[in-house]
Amino acid sequence: MTRLSLDAIKIISTIKSTGSFSMAAEALHKTPSAISYRVANIESKLCVKLFHRNGPMVSLTDEGEFLLQEGGWILNAVQDLESRVKNIPKLDSHIRIVVDKLLPLDTITQDIRDFIGHCPGANISLQREALNGTWDALKDNRADLIVAIGQVPDGVQAKTLMLGKLNFVLCVSPSHTFAAQKKPVSNNQRLNDIVVTIADSSHQLPKRNAGILPLQRQLAVCDVESKLALLKRGIGHGFLPPTLIEKELASGALVAVPVEVQKGDEMIWLAWHPASKGTGFNWWHERLTRSSDVHSLIGREVVRDGGYPWRHS
Repeated sequence: MTRLSLDAIKIISTIKSTGSFSMAAEALHKTPSAISYRVANIESKLCVKLFHRNGPMVSLTDEGEFLLQEGGWILNAVQDLESRVKNIPKLDSHIRIVVDKLLPLDTITQDIRDFIGHCPGANISLQREALNGTWDALKDNRADLIVAIGQVPDGVQAKTLMLGKLNFVLCVSPSHTFAAQKKPVSNNQRLNDIVVTIADSSHQLPKRNAGILPLQRQLAVCDVESKLALLKRGIGHGFLPPTLIEKELASGALVAVPVEVQKGDEMIWLAWHPASKGTGFNWWHERLTRSSDVHSLIGREVVRDGGYPWRHS
């Protein structure tokens, strides 16, 4: 029988994060004496000292640090497995989709209409997250299939298909001071203004700050519709894909201005759990990966490396 259990690793991890046996006991809904006894028992079985005791406060020994460093990933893997098992859809036709908030909601409404017509008894959950929040939903098993922007974060296990690539331009209102100048907007000018961003909605994965300079003032909003509304009113500046704002650029509601340091391109990914299945998932997977009928999530044509168009419907 193993001398070390997952519960033991969890207890040691909680003590480290809280700094004392008593606070760990409170977090784990146990008594301090129970925690103290359990730690002593673990140390006895392993024949090592895991904590330095300094009154009520404790700190890990080198052996304790090594144990958590090597055992922490096991604990995370088990917690991830528990989440996946708990959140397995109960209905074969049920589908949970998460789309990045950079992509307007109305770009997927025709697909929803077609799915409802094809599976009239199906349940569908459509959520929107931003940046790593979209990947976070897949990692936490709150989604069967996602349409995400940006690189696949470390720690996310998924099957992926690159749907396209987005480039960005710096946008302002015609009334903004950046709109009148001929030369590219400098970093100093940007630092003296405020950048309008879509806040990363991730809870577990590291948050991203795409297109933001160090120490720059930010006006963080929840979605692309809010970002557009503020920019059109002359509030700050922000990066957006030109294919997303064709109407605003054509009408003069927004102006694309040159900038010294351009925001890099972002990939559009379709991603799903390796174990995802069911009629609902199969329908959406086929719809979004079919080369002859891939509906646009933004703009006109964005071509992926494999030759599949990401066209405007």
